[in-house]
Amino acid sequence: METAVEKLEAKFLKSDADLKYIEKRLKLDFINSTVENRSTSKANPVLMLDKLKVMKAKHSSLCSKVKEISAAQKESMNFITINFNHATEVVQNLQKTADVQVMRMSSTKNWETFDT
Repeated sequence: METAVEKLEAKFLKSDADLKYIEKRLKLDFINSTVENRSTSKANPVLMLDKLKVMKAKHSSLCSKVKEISAAQKESMNFITINFNHATEVVQNLQKTADVQVMRMSSTKNWETFDT
């Protein structure tokens, strides 16, 4: 799961770079078309650029949320690992002190008997 979060974060970083490139390209195209046509177009490129800035702000917000999710995921995994290890130790100690046979599921979904 951690690699999936890292891939998602990398995609967000790439898309941020792509948005910056698109913004620069739009400005250049607007300048060129204004010079060539010597008129104003119906679609207002300035408004489009403003919308692009809003999209970039939302994108940055999403990037920070992905980082928060990644940190929370790592913290959760550490908590689960610690508790699982503790539970495993408790079960092993219980098995040793009880001196009983333990039934455990094998990889083939059949019950096997193990002596402790």
